[in-house]
Amino acid sequence: MALSRINNCLKSVVAPLVVPLGAVLLVVGLGWAALYFFFGPDVRRVDPAVLSELRTIGRVVGEDASMLHEWENTYVEMNDLVIYFDGNVKDDILAAAEQRLNQSGWSVSRREPPEIWLESARWPSALVTVEQLKKTHMSSDLREQVAATGLPMDNMAYISVLP
Repeated sequence: MALSRINNCLKSVVAPLVVPLGAVLLVVGLGWAALYFFFGPDVRRVDPAVLSELRTIGRVVGEDASMLHEWENTYVEMNDLVIYFDGNVKDDILAAAEQRLNQSGWSVSRREPPEIWLESARWPSALVTVEQLKKTHMSSDLREQVAATGLPMDNMAYISVLP
């Protein structure tokens, strides 16, 4: 008799708590799933105005973009440009790129040969690296784009942009 009384007491206390708790957990779980599946991953991209500004320093002979996993459901799109510089700049392609980018407000933040890193007060979230084309590893698609131009690679710079 005492056992059935305890059993009835537990049913009257626990049952009303379990149902609402289960409902709350179900709603929260479905909400998280909806956010993840319907809204997809968060992708940070370079501002198109930054890319337009970088394209003005020379003739673009190749472009590529790749997606990098940053954290959990966050990704970063990295853009790569190959720029051809008209004229005789074979001696120091980095100096020519730096000079042309300085005119647009970019300044060198770090110089580690064979590359330079540039920042702009106008685009504080963008990070730009410039290196000689011959001293870089690029995708096969980008290499094909560059080779198809028939232009000398000595006058080309490889530019990577991260948001």
